[in-house]
Amino acid sequence: MERNIRLNWQNLIEEAIKRREPQKLTQEQLAILAGVSKPTLNNFEQGKTKITVENAIKILRALGLG
Repeated sequence: MERNIRLNWQNLIEEAIKRREPQKLTQEQLAILAGVSKPTLNNFEQGKTKITVENAIKILRALGLG
């Protein structure tokens, strides 16, 4: 059975930023924790689509969202 799953990408990004800032994590620190490059994290937070789902999941997991 095939399921279509829709994610509100913008809401995920906004929630990730809301969780990063109170923890006083810089983008560089979060990138290290997530195992991604700083440009990848920056692209994610800016909503750019040139990021793999795998890297997005790494970022969300590092923030406790996955």
